[in-house]
Amino acid sequence: MKIGFDLMGTDVGPKNELEALTLLKEEGSYELVVVGKGDCESEVKRLGYEFRLADEVVGMHEIPTVAVRQKQNSSLGILFKLLKQKEINALVSAGNTGAIMGFSMLSLGTVETISRPGLAITFPTESGYSALIDVGANIKPKPEDYLNYGIMGSIFASIVFNRENPKIAILNIGTESVKGDEVRQRAYQILKDSRVNFIGNIEGNDIMKGFADVIVTDGFTGNVVLKLTEGIVGTIWSMLKETVDGARRGRFGQFLVRPAVEDLKAKFSYEEYGGGILLGVDGVVIVCHGRSSPMALKNAIKMAKACGDSNIIEEIKKRTIK
Repeated sequence: MKIGFDLMGTDVGPKNELEALTLLKEEGSYELVVVGKGDCESEVKRLGYEFRLADEVVGMHEIPTVAVRQKQNSSLGILFKLLKQKEINALVSAGNTGAIMGFSMLSLGTVETISRPGLAITFPTESGYSALIDVGANIKPKPEDYLNYGIMGSIFASIVFNRENPKIAILNIGTESVKGDEVRQRAYQILKDSRVNFIGNIEGNDIMKGFADVIVTDGFTGNVVLKLTEGIVGTIWSMLKETVDGARRGRFGQFLVRPAVEDLKAKFSYEEYGGGILLGVDGVVIVCHGRSSPMALKNAIKMAKACGDSNIIEEIKKRTIK
């Protein structure tokens, strides 16, 4: 199992990427092809990983369509070329999400049964994690796309969360089957009549309750939910930190409050799985946040290996519908 790793993806690349490789080395043997600028070559090879030189980097603010056409020799361009030629089995990048999507469609294409891919992320809940799909790849999915998202998300949840027969729900404005627009109403019936473990609609206030293992929605709504949650969690954490800092000044405050706060922070950390996966393209593509920490990047590589080892693409090909 050989994984391609983008050394230039994060906002501070390659600093966090190199630290991630160091952390990964401490955990065991991983076969990586690391792509980046030449001044990192000696460090990568010192850690025992294969290195490929990239002449260019796709910036976070570049127009994806332009980058895909003009930067084939960038770290992203080289990685997708390697994945297409099957020199690597999966790739991990914290680079420009739009460019990753563009390279995926151009170099890999979609699985034959999939019309449009969906970006799935791990979403924290009261009982662990759920998979939320889509969060930005497909703004206007068809009813059949919802079923394929449910199937692909179910396969992903089985592999990553170790869930047996994952529960699937549609994100909607009400739990009744007649709620939402015509697309969601039709999607409800298609999922209900399918063989997946469909539990119906859930509303926004139930996303983090852990009722469903897989939550399907359109890319516009999913992206808003993702960004809103990130903002709310960040704000609440800042407010909570001020309160906790005040409590810690008390004689026993730090001993009583600190463990609970650290536990809460861990539950909402994105680091445990490190990234999302672009489901539906003909290859394992893991997409990380531009602000990813070394720990998050390390865990994203581990998730890529788990998905590759479990033949997730072949499972998607067998189980999705045209």
